[in-house]
Amino acid sequence: MSGSAKLIRCPCGYTLHGQDDDEVVAAAQEHARNIHEQQLTREQALAMARPT
Repeated sequence: MSGSAKLIRCPCGYTLHGQDDDEVVAAAQEHARNIHEQQLTREQALAMARPT
């Protein structure tokens, strides 16, 4: 299920964008891994995602 454009506002203040669920999840997982040294599941990312 991909849906429409989404965004995630990280608690650190960074905003992630994606054209669909897959893009915003990938961006969130990369941000979590590279900036916060954490692993983020698809479900966790989608729970934070909001439509743009």
